[in-house]
Amino acid sequence: MKQRIYTILTRSGLHCGIGQGLSDIDLPTAKESVTGFPFIPGSSLKGVLRDRFDDGSTNFRAAFGPDPENASDYASALSFSDARLVCLPVRSWFGTFAYMTCPTALGICRQLLGQTENSNLPSIPSLSRIHESYQVAIASESVLTPPNHNDAAQILLEDLDLTVAGAEQDKATAWAGLLATLFYPEDQEAQSSFKKRFAVVDDDVMAFLCETGLPVAAHNAIGENGIVKTGALWYEEYVPAETFFAGAIYACPPKLPKTNEDAPSTDQDLLDCFCASPIHTQVGGSATTGRGLITISFSGMED
Repeated sequence: MKQRIYTILTRSGLHCGIGQGLSDIDLPTAKESVTGFPFIPGSSLKGVLRDRFDDGSTNFRAAFGPDPENASDYASALSFSDARLVCLPVRSWFGTFAYMTCPTALGICRQLLGQTENSNLPSIPSLSRIHESYQVAIASESVLTPPNHNDAAQILLEDLDLTVAGAEQDKATAWAGLLATLFYPEDQEAQSSFKKRFAVVDDDVMAFLCETGLPVAAHNAIGENGIVKTGALWYEEYVPAETFFAGAIYACPPKLPKTNEDAPSTDQDLLDCFCASPIHTQVGGSATTGRGLITISFSGMED
C-alpha cells in the first residue's frame, strides 16, 4: 500500500455540516466527538476530487470506484482519511492574528508525519499553568509579544491572557519551521509569516476556543413584504480562513475487473496522477456565497 500526506489551507470560511444543532447555533460545523476540534470528513474530500477528475477513464474508475448505482462491483483504489486540525487562526493583540495549535494537535500531526520519511521530528512543547494563567510557546522572532518583552511576557489571544513559556521556545521554533515548510513548500515569504505567528497553547485553551471562538454567521430570508419570513432566521458556524488541516491518502492495487480496455495503472501511478500537484477547489456548504474555498497540497510517500 502506498501513502501520501495531504494538507489543506482554507481560503474562505468552511462549513462541513452535521445537520441541525442542539444549541443556539442551528448549523454547527463538523467536530470530532472526542477532542471537539473541527475536521473535514474524508468522504467530503473524496467526493470533491471525484467530481473534479471525472473523465470516465480507466484510471479514474480504478482510483475512485464505479458509479454509485454499481458501487458493489469493486472498491476504489484510493482511500481518504479525515482531515484533522493542525492550526487554527485566532485574534492576537500583537501581530494581528496567531496560528494556534496545541500538544494534542501536534501529537496527531507527529504520528501522521512519522508514517512517511519524516523520522527525526521535534519534541512537543510541554506547557503548564502558572497560578491562574496558562502558558504559551512561541517561535523566535515572534510578532505576537509586546515590544521589548521578557521571558515572562504576556500575550493576548482572543480574550485570554497567556504567559510565554521561554524554556519551550526552541521546540516551538522547530515545529514552526517544520510546519511552515509542509504548508508552504515553495513560498519563503509565507513560511516566514507563519513562523512569526506560530503559537502552541494548552490543550484546554485550544478546546475552549474551538468550542466558543469559531465564527458564526446569521442568515435570513426576506419575504415580499420586506421583512424576515417566519422561521427563516438561522445561525451557521464555520471554520475561518487560514486554518490548516492534515490527513493521509492511501492507495492499494487497483481492483477494476479485467476487460478489453487498457489495464489501470499501479497504485503509485494513481497517486501521481490524482494526488501530486496542488488543487484549488471547494468543499462543504454555501458554495454560491464563497464558503469552502480550499487549497489541497500533497507530500510524503511510502510502501
